[in-house]
Amino acid sequence: MSLFSAMRSGVSGMSAQSSRMAAISDNISNSATIGYKRAAVDFSTLMTSSGATSNYAAGGVRSNVHYQVLKDGTIQGTQSATDMAIEGRGFFVVGDNAGNTGTSPSYALTRAGSFLPDDQGFLRNSAGQYLQAWKLGPDGSLPAVNRSSFDGLSAVSIAGLAYGGSKTTQMSFAGNLPAQSDGTSSFDTSTSLYDGLGNPLDVKLSWQKTGNPADPNEWRLTVTPPPGYTADLPSTTISFAASGDASGLPTSALPQITLTSPASPTSDTIKLSIGNLTQLNGDYVPQFMGDGARAGRVSTVDVDKAGTLWAVYDNGARQPLYQVPVADVVNPGGLVPQDGNTYTLGIDSGTMTLSNGNSGTAGSVAGYALEQSNVDIAEELVSLIETQRAYSSNATLVRTADEMVDETTRLKR
Repeated sequence: MSLFSAMRSGVSGMSAQSSRMAAISDNISNSATIGYKRAAVDFSTLMTSSGATSNYAAGGVRSNVHYQVLKDGTIQGTQSATDMAIEGRGFFVVGDNAGNTGTSPSYALTRAGSFLPDDQGFLRNSAGQYLQAWKLGPDGSLPAVNRSSFDGLSAVSIAGLAYGGSKTTQMSFAGNLPAQSDGTSSFDTSTSLYDGLGNPLDVKLSWQKTGNPADPNEWRLTVTPPPGYTADLPSTTISFAASGDASGLPTSALPQITLTSPASPTSDTIKLSIGNLTQLNGDYVPQFMGDGARAGRVSTVDVDKAGTLWAVYDNGARQPLYQVPVADVVNPGGLVPQDGNTYTLGIDSGTMTLSNGNSGTAGSVAGYALEQSNVDIAEELVSLIETQRAYSSNATLVRTADEMVDETTRLKR
């Protein structure tokens, strides 16, 4: 009977609007939740075939819930070094435990990057989930990893980062030698290199004209390495052109000197390059550059756009610790929402890929930043009014159909 189908249609409309009301309620209550993605309810019709064209049987409406995962929230800066956000596609990988109790974590994806260290130094978000990443080698290299699986990931820990330093592996010298020098005095420059223990050691370069009558623009370079170190080229000569297009520039290739430390138990080598050298009438202008740093205390951590998490020392040195991957799936709308503002892989989400940030389709990682909820309160309040009126209209439909059925029933009496 069409009246009963009309009543059922009104009931289905009330049920659909109830689902929309529930989604709006969640959206409004999570409008300040970091990384929250708005829930949306769409409607589709339900049709029933009556078998005839003279009568119409109402089918009703069906609600379809989905999350606007691809709609980014506003990125806002914070004062915490361990706050992270993803600008573009992708998710952070989190686990429900740190994996230090013998129990493997269950993995999930999230856009909520408000991580803080717990009492053991592991980075956790407000839902108690642990940030997962690949641990880098001592030299900052990433070992071979499976980028389509969570295998190989570990909870990020910043505990025990008290002191650190880095040894010098390469140095370079550049500058200008005064062409007006008569060769009676030398020009000396000293700088420090750092051994594996972070100790500063002095190395000195001395420049003096040789007084060669055949080449008045010939200089002798003497290298004095730190005590115990050796130089494979402790002394060499360099000549400069006095005319032509190359005036003031070296007439031959500049040397590269290798400094070798004592064996303890193996030797370290430092490459000392001479480059960007000129001989012009002017002041002696030396410039030493090199890597390495003295031992220092960790002052903070930092994350770059690629997702590399660095320890930053008060001596200016930086040490890469972890590679935080950005997870992406073919269809983010197919992810299954879970508690704690997380998502798990679903049948419709497609394959997952773990990438470095700012590469391929993966978004870049921003430190000192958080992604806000993508909920627009004004939009939700408008939807709230629409839902209330639609629900009332469906209730009126049910009430009217009930009255008509009751009137039909009274005709039989």
